[in-house]
Amino acid sequence: MANLIWRSLGAVAVCGGFYLLTNRLLGPIVWLPLAVLIGVAFSRILIDVTAELSWWFRRLALEPLAGIHYKFQTFRVHVVEDDDYCRWIATEEVRKIVGQLASDQALAKLFPSGHQYLGKNKKGYLRDDALITHLANATTPQAIKFKNWAGRNVAFPARKIRQRKGIAIPPAAAERDD
Repeated sequence: MANLIWRSLGAVAVCGGFYLLTNRLLGPIVWLPLAVLIGVAFSRILIDVTAELSWWFRRLALEPLAGIHYKFQTFRVHVVEDDDYCRWIATEEVRKIVGQLASDQALAKLFPSGHQYLGKNKKGYLRDDALITHLANATTPQAIKFKNWAGRNVAFPARKIRQRKGIAIPPAAAERDD
């Protein structure tokens, strides 16, 4: 934005200098070349200002949806991404979609590093890989569809980002003592 201000000031200076230098030579006819110069000098600036405003309005409209842009069928799924590029899905929302899901206490025991309480209200969240692991035993059509959707749209992209950046995370499931 500062660049546009400097470019505008430069265009005003060029047009003003042209007017001052040629006014005595050309008299009233100076307005014709000055109009052409103003059109050339300010056209790109107006185009850039319009583009900046467009991007600003788009950002303003999409900002409230940051982290909520995932949608499964008619359900909006809130996904939180942490610093290690792990994606966390609220267990409350998974219960709305799938129907039956273990309690947060049971999920915390099953997945010690794959379950956390986040946010102001301390709601339960499952990490992407823990969710896929837990839904692997699903039998209802809705749960199977959600598992496939979450694997394709949430877990797989997160896993690829972690692989590309060389980030290793602990396994979500607890080791069994058999």
